[in-house]
Amino acid sequence: MGKRALLLIPLLLYGITPQGLVKRVEENLRGKSSQGEMVMKVVKSTWSRELHFKFWEKGKDKTLILITYPPKERGIITLKIGKNVWNYIPSIERVIRIPSSMMGASWMGSHFTNDDLVREYSLSRDYTPEIKSQDREGCLLLLRPKPGAGVVWGRIEMRINRRTLLPTKEVFFSERGERIRTLYFKDVRKTGRRLFPFHWILVPEKKPGERTELFVKRIVFDVSIPDRIFSLRHLKEMGI
Repeated sequence: MGKRALLLIPLLLYGITPQGLVKRVEENLRGKSSQGEMVMKVVKSTWSRELHFKFWEKGKDKTLILITYPPKERGIITLKIGKNVWNYIPSIERVIRIPSSMMGASWMGSHFTNDDLVREYSLSRDYTPEIKSQDREGCLLLLRPKPGAGVVWGRIEMRINRRTLLPTKEVFFSERGERIRTLYFKDVRKTGRRLFPFHWILVPEKKPGERTELFVKRIVFDVSIPDRIFSLRHLKEMGI
């Protein structure tokens, strides 16, 4: 039996294939639905800022994010329904649709993109995983895009903790193989019946000293969320 086959044995003994493992990780991070509050701290080379927001998420197709601080951005809403994404800007009382070409653009000046915040892509749907290495702590997965998948990353390397089945680190590469950014998952705590990382740190590769951090202040999973809040008609009512 070759070395590659031996590496696969520990996961397969538990009935988890690489594809099944990625699906489990996504389920642990997402749930059937979730809502909560986060603080985002953005550190750039010449400035820094802090954003507070509430969020609601239902399945993979519905997401709503409402900014509550600072006052200048208070009431801005990002809404995703299926593959469509809009921003509501209260200062001009307008709803602006975000074209697919802008999904890779920065969200609110952070290092996260519009795509990241509404999680348009799915690792289990859009990528094919394989086990790159394993040890007692967990495994390293290499994810490559499936043919025809509309994703921007050439590959993603994901380090998964064996005990929690949560990621500890994700490294994103361009189509040319350049390392672009690294996302760290820290401060794993219990919320309800599941474990969840309450501190996320995104570090761009080519911008030394810069980072964007997400601090989860509150999150609950598998709660009842009415479909009516995920609608263009409801956006002005949600604004502050």
